[in-house]
Amino acid sequence: MLANWVQAPAAPARSFAAPSAADVASAEQAAQSVDPVARQIDQDAERLRQRLAERAPFAEPVRNPFRFNGTKSVPKGSEPFSTRSVEKGSDPVVLKTPAPPLVEMPTLIGLTEDTAAGVVTRTAVLTMGDDMAIVKVGQTFSRFIVQGIGLTSVELVDVTSPSRLVIVLVIR
Repeated sequence: MLANWVQAPAAPARSFAAPSAADVASAEQAAQSVDPVARQIDQDAERLRQRLAERAPFAEPVRNPFRFNGTKSVPKGSEPFSTRSVEKGSDPVVLKTPAPPLVEMPTLIGLTEDTAAGVVTRTAVLTMGDDMAIVKVGQTFSRFIVQGIGLTSVELVDVTSPSRLVIVLVIR
């Protein structure tokens, strides 16, 4: 008896009854109400397929954006900036502005403070490229002399500049 109880299903088996006439009628009404929408979608899809099948003929461009003098609509010689000015003998305009110097500047990455016998000595940790140094006031780092070290900043003097440029680096 225990074995039969263990093997028995937890709920009685369901019996599926055939759908009633009312269920069939409501399903047919639902299908008929969806049918016009499905037909409209099919018509729209067919119209889009026809539009995609029609290819517009390629129109030759009026100008070539990659060439300055090769346009079809503008006759040669009427460009606003003619490239033939060099051929006519006039000198081209050359701007004589100096390029900005490509000088690497140091970066302040740390400040330390040491108190010995009541005297505070500050040091700064500077980096520039692959170089790093721990410097005090009066010491040099690359082309700079450390002029002063504050609580959050360092003053450096560039010895290579004609006016002995003073640079202030602030730690963030």
